[in-house]
Amino acid sequence: MITINKGNTETIVLTLTEKQTLASPNYLFVFKSRMPEQVVSFVLLNAADTSLYKYRYNQFSLVVNNYFSNSPQGEWRYYIYEQTSATNRDETKTGGLLEEGIMRLNEAEAFEYVSYQPETEFITHG
Repeated sequence: MITINKGNTETIVLTLTEKQTLASPNYLFVFKSRMPEQVVSFVLLNAADTSLYKYRYNQFSLVVNNYFSNSPQGEWRYYIYEQTSATNRDETKTGGLLEEGIMRLNEAEAFEYVSYQPETEFITHG
């Protein structure tokens, strides 16, 4: 399961290479929310894979608000396809499905500083 938070840049780690048939594919990411149904899709180029060991895992940095700023929090299904195109967003025109799973989208966590609480001193009279 992938967990991402709005307002963050998240690192996601996947295993795409094991099912690849193209030498240096670009990746079509398709996310489908459960309720209400919404689809977010985008392409990440092969060069965006920052993994040092691509034959073991693939790693991407994702600026969450670039894609999900107006999307509802909750569980989403994700599908990742390989393709030669750098722009195609049609799932039926890809080289094939590499991975699918569940993604959890969380709202940005807001930290609010309320006030400083000084240490309490007790004075005893004896």
